[in-house]
Amino acid sequence: MGVDVPVVDKPGHGRLRRRRNILLAIAALAVIAAVGGLLVSTTIKSPAQQAAETSAPGLTRLAAPVQYTVIRNTVQANGVITKPPQISSLSSSGAGAGGAGGGNAQQVVTKIFKAPGRFVAPGNVIIEVAGQPFFVFRGKVPAYRDMVPGESGTDIAQLQAGLGGLGFSVGADTSGVYGRGTATAVAAFYQSLGYKAPTVQGGPKADRGAEVPLSEIMFVPRLPAQVVKLGGGVGKIVSGSLVTLSMGSPAIKGQLNPAYASLVRPGMHVTITVQGSPAVVHGTIQSVTKKAQTSHSISGGLYYPMRIKLRKALPRSMSPGQNVILSIQAAQSNGPMLAVPEAALFSGQDGRDYVSKVTGPNSVTRVPVTVVTTGDGLVGVRPGQPGALKQGDQVVTGENYLTNPLGRGTVRTGSGQSGSGSIQVVP
Repeated sequence: MGVDVPVVDKPGHGRLRRRRNILLAIAALAVIAAVGGLLVSTTIKSPAQQAAETSAPGLTRLAAPVQYTVIRNTVQANGVITKPPQISSLSSSGAGAGGAGGGNAQQVVTKIFKAPGRFVAPGNVIIEVAGQPFFVFRGKVPAYRDMVPGESGTDIAQLQAGLGGLGFSVGADTSGVYGRGTATAVAAFYQSLGYKAPTVQGGPKADRGAEVPLSEIMFVPRLPAQVVKLGGGVGKIVSGSLVTLSMGSPAIKGQLNPAYASLVRPGMHVTITVQGSPAVVHGTIQSVTKKAQTSHSISGGLYYPMRIKLRKALPRSMSPGQNVILSIQAAQSNGPMLAVPEAALFSGQDGRDYVSKVTGPNSVTRVPVTVVTTGDGLVGVRPGQPGALKQGDQVVTGENYLTNPLGRGTVRTGSGQSGSGSIQVVP
C-alpha cells in the first residue's frame, strides 16, 4: 500500500513566493490609481475652464450686399371669381307662331350646331328646332316679336345692322323700318345658312317678303358669347329656354383693405393666383370704389370693392366662386437705385439715417444715407457722400444690437435686443 509523503518547501522557495505577491499587489495599486486619476481628471474642471464652457457664444455678424435694383411695393388683397352675365331666349311657349317652326310642327330639337361651351358670333346658328335655324345677332333690345315687312322699331334697326355687318344690304330701307330691301336681305341671309326664309302666310302682310320669326332669333348685347345651356338634345322637345348664353368670361372682383387705399389706384398691375394652384393670371385694376363695404367680405372686415381687368381669359383651373389672391404692384422707383434691407438701416443721435458698411473682419463704418423709397423689405437709399456706398458692399443686418463704443448711435439689427459687442464702429 502506498505511503503519503509530505511535501516540504525547499529553502528559498517561500521567499520567492512572498516577493512575487508583493509585486502583484503593487501593480494592482498602480492600475487603480491610474483609473482613479482618469476619472478625477474628467469630472473636475478649473474655474477658467468652467467659465469658458458656460459663457455665451460670440456674436455672429449677419450682413447683406447692397443691391442696385428697382424698388417695388406689393399690396396683397383678396378677390373672388364671379360669373359673367347670362342671357336666355324666351321659353318655347313664348315663341312666335310664324315661320316653318311654328304652326302644327312640334318644337323638337333636330340639330345642334353649338354645344354648351362653344362660342358664338353674330349670325351663327346655335341650334335647329323643327327644321328651322335659331341664330344670334348683336343688340341691346331683346327680340320680342315676329319681325315682318311693314313693322318698325329698334329691334328692326338691330336686325338691319346685323345683316349689314354680314354683308347683306337692306337697300334703300330706312333704319328701323322693315321694307322690301330688308326682306331681300333676310332671304339672302337664310339662303347662306342653307335654309329657306319663312314668309307671312296670311293677312294683310302676306306675300310682302321674308320675315324673321321670334322663334328663330336672339339679340345679345355683347358678342362673342358662350353657350351655357340648351333647351334639349337632338330628338327632345324643347323645355324651358331654348338657349342660355354667357356674355364674356368669368371676372375678378377684388376686396382691398382700406388701410392700403392710398397706395392703390386704377391702372396698376395685378397678379392673380389661387392657393394650391400653379396657375398665374395677370391683369390691371380697372376701378377702386372708396366706399367701405362688409357684404360678402372674404376677410370678415371692411373692404373697398375693386374691378380687375384681365389680360386674357382665366384658365379652367380658376372657376366662378373661387377665392383668389391679388398681388398689386402698388408703387416702384423710377429706375434702379442702391437698396439695402430694412434691417440694415438705423438712426443716429443726430437724427440722420445710417447703414453700417463692413470694412474689415472686425470693423464697420457708419455711412450716412438718405431714404428715397421703401418696398418689399428693401430701402432705396442715397449715400451722403458719392461713392461711400456702392453695389456689392456688405452692410450689417443683424447680430443683436451693437452699441457704438463711440456713443454716436446704435447699430439696429434684427434681434430686437440691446447689448454690447466687439465690433468697432468707425465714424
